[in-house]
This record gives sequence, structure tokens and C-alpha cells, in this order.
Amino acid sequence: MFGRLKFKGVDKKTISDEAHIEDYKAAPEIGRVRLGKLCMYYRDLGVKYYVPYEYIERCFCRISECQPDDSPAYYYYRLILIHGEKEFANLIFNEKEDVEKILELLKA
Repeated sequence: MFGRLKFKGVDKKTISDEAHIEDYKAAPEIGRVRLGKLCMYYRDLGVKYYVPYEYIERCFCRISECQPDDSPAYYYYRLILIHGEKEFANLIFNEKEDVEKILELLKA
């Protein structure tokens, strides 16, 4: 049996209140990110995190190139979230469109 959903915050505190659980479940999923009405949620290394929107000072896409031997290069896209000139989230996506959609929604 699965336990109740828990979310870890940027302040390292864990929450599991009904308001955040319902917000998480109702939020549309884009890759491993969900943008709820209360905050942004994401999964990283098996842990679910929540970030209040006002905590995110800047966000952008960083493109990384991998050049394997004898194969064409391939790219992956990182959603970078910054607070106080420090990166606190670095989420990897395979599709550039996913990152662009999240950035557009975060700026709105």
C-alpha cells in the first residue's frame, strides 16, 4: 500500500497537506514537472519537490551537446531554476518543446 504523497521544499521541509496534494493531482504534467495553482512540482531522483512561484527569480533553458564516437551529436535540454544567483534545480528533458512550454507558463 502506498503512503500519502509528500513533497520536499526548497527549505528542506516536507509537507503532505491536502491542499498541495489536490493541487499536484489537478496540475497538468509536462515531462516530470507539474505547474499547479499553488506552486511548481517536479520529480528528481525519486523525490517530489515543490517550489513556490515567488521563490523562482529566474529560469532558462541550457542546451547540452553530447558528441559520441562515430555517431552524430545529440542534444538534451536543461530547465534551470535560480534563486539568489544560485541554481537550485537543473532538470533534464529530451524535448526542447517541453522546456519552452514550461518557461512560457512560468513567465505568465
